[in-house]
Amino acid sequence: MNGWTGKMLRVNVGTKQCSVESSEKYFDYIGGKGMANRILYDEVPAGTKPLDEASKVVFAAGPNCGGSAPCSSRTSISFLSTFTKNNAVVDAHMGGDTAIMMKYAGYDAIIIEGKSETPVYINIKDDDVSVKDATFVWGKTTMDTVAEICRVEGSGVNVVTIGPAGENGILMSNMMNNGGHSGGGGLGCIMGSKKVKALAIYGTQAVHVADAKKVLELNNYVMSDLMGSNNNHVVPTVAQSWSEYENASTRWTGHPGLTWGAAEGGPVDTGESPPGEPTKMGYRCQKAVFDWGDLVEKYTVKMTGCATCPVRCYGSLVVPALEEKTGVKAAHANTCMANGAYAKLLPSFQDIAEEGDGEFMAGYLGCTIADDLGLWDNYGDLSATLVYFMNNDCELLKKILPEEEFNSIPWDKRNAGDPTFIKDMLELIASNKGEISHLADGAYNVSERYHDILGDEYIHSQAMTLWGPIGGKRHHGNECAAQVGLLTNIIYNRDGMCHTIVNITGSGLPYDLQKSIIEEIFGAGALDKPKAYTPMNENKAKFAKFGVIRQVIHDSMTLCNWVWPMTFSPRKDRGYKGDLSVEAQYMTAVTGKEWTEDSLNEAAERVIQLQRAMTVEAFGTTDMRNEHDVVSNFIFDMDPDFKAFEEGTVKLDRDDWQTALTMFYKEFGWDETTGAPTRATLEKFGLTDVADALAAKNLLPA
Repeated sequence: MNGWTGKMLRVNVGTKQCSVESSEKYFDYIGGKGMANRILYDEVPAGTKPLDEASKVVFAAGPNCGGSAPCSSRTSISFLSTFTKNNAVVDAHMGGDTAIMMKYAGYDAIIIEGKSETPVYINIKDDDVSVKDATFVWGKTTMDTVAEICRVEGSGVNVVTIGPAGENGILMSNMMNNGGHSGGGGLGCIMGSKKVKALAIYGTQAVHVADAKKVLELNNYVMSDLMGSNNNHVVPTVAQSWSEYENASTRWTGHPGLTWGAAEGGPVDTGESPPGEPTKMGYRCQKAVFDWGDLVEKYTVKMTGCATCPVRCYGSLVVPALEEKTGVKAAHANTCMANGAYAKLLPSFQDIAEEGDGEFMAGYLGCTIADDLGLWDNYGDLSATLVYFMNNDCELLKKILPEEEFNSIPWDKRNAGDPTFIKDMLELIASNKGEISHLADGAYNVSERYHDILGDEYIHSQAMTLWGPIGGKRHHGNECAAQVGLLTNIIYNRDGMCHTIVNITGSGLPYDLQKSIIEEIFGAGALDKPKAYTPMNENKAKFAKFGVIRQVIHDSMTLCNWVWPMTFSPRKDRGYKGDLSVEAQYMTAVTGKEWTEDSLNEAAERVIQLQRAMTVEAFGTTDMRNEHDVVSNFIFDMDPDFKAFEEGTVKLDRDDWQTALTMFYKEFGWDETTGAPTRATLEKFGLTDVADALAAKNLLPA
């Protein structure tokens, strides 16, 4: 086959049976997320709890993975949520080498089922698959587990592992692959309950493509004409000889004079990396400096990232002084939210190596420890919850912790700004030995557990920045293109992880230029000026639908949604216009089947319709408007000196939000009162069996 391998691997860790099945019946769902969701729908009965033996986990990759397309080595992992309301299906995404190694081993998907009585790891070397004893790594951190399994299986093996947090049943625990790429937020404790410590994957087979010449042409076109930096930021932070615009907020941070200061052999100047020079693209995203400022330049060894990614958004640092003074590993690599989240646990910061480096050191330590423990921050959920309970002299924490447990916490370290307080706190939480560990249950569960103390204030607060009280973090919401950004969140049963819209608003291009390009696609009024919002309109609904459709396409093909889609371009000679047909062109060149934008959008919408139906089933009601799509109060109550739609605020209006939901529902063919899929819509997308199942449970709109 071309693109797809045509096979999926099923591993029952209880019986130790491994079998190979055809994946072809799932090709209508593209791959990756789409395939994984359909497998869960077919195999996991509604009402199953995430830690039940009947619960399953599906790792899946798409047809583009392994075929050399830029940024195509993303793994989609689908399972039942441990941390949001009603345990509905969620999808997590992981970078690194896992997906590409899985494809090279010959599998489009891996289904993990059953429960082992003793610790095991799944060893996959092409067709040789076995379930092996993992007692020698049970209890070890993620980094140590990777090292130990690689000693046994070979240094080229990709190891995906849980840490102590997952073993100990922490609901917000994740998996790490090869020590630097996190994913599967909430998955760690499911794998821990199955006693699965890790997957070790090594593949030597080929991924065939239908038209290799066309794929290479597309690769060159994308990297030369369309691709910017991380989040498809197409404007550099600092003016360069070739650039018409610059914007200090973008992630195109590399520029002459900014170096990989700790590179082997001496500093490497990131220099200029103008459009049309793909070999310099890896210098664009000096992400560690973007996150932490110029003081980390001296610690940057290089930028690294996932297989087939030319952008390289992971800052690989070595910080010897931190290891000397705290014992935390000097070398680590990460990107995005986890980098600075845990520094917020300290009210002040001790400097470590030089004046002013305390906040960076605390953040770096927290990120390193959390990854090693396999503890998931959930886009700031855990750190925000801890801060919320420690505010006002730990007033709330004193109410929920027994006095002895509270007094055992080293508060003197916190008061002194000692970063090892973060280490102590995270290790305490990951051990799951005290009441404080429940603060890592996820915001929804925390709110339910302590509702007598918290009321509704915590779950709806701006401090927590949840998109809604089901427990999903706002991940680029109303602060990003007004109603459009917020609408992209409500599709999900967790944080949206949808970067399609923020890749546009954060591109660095002037607003008027963004507006002209977006309105050419979606019509007048689709994109508001930042902090100068207008009431909802139908073109905004179309724009929001585009956001989530593209998200599904990328998570199913699989492509990195931090970089795709190519809505804009860094090239002035293109008028900064991107090319939204590229995904369909890749699908055609890779699979040999003719794909168009419309047919690819239709396949992606089939996945959304299926997932929405699964959510209706999990919630046991058609009333998605009032049970699932409710958003947090702070979105309407923030900035009390402003009214919604006044210039200077991103707050929204409650009545207008209801209009936005109705328009959004209409775009998907859902019942405009409830937001639930109708029979006609499900049948339109070939989901008659899903409609019949909902009807049998009285879960179709009247």
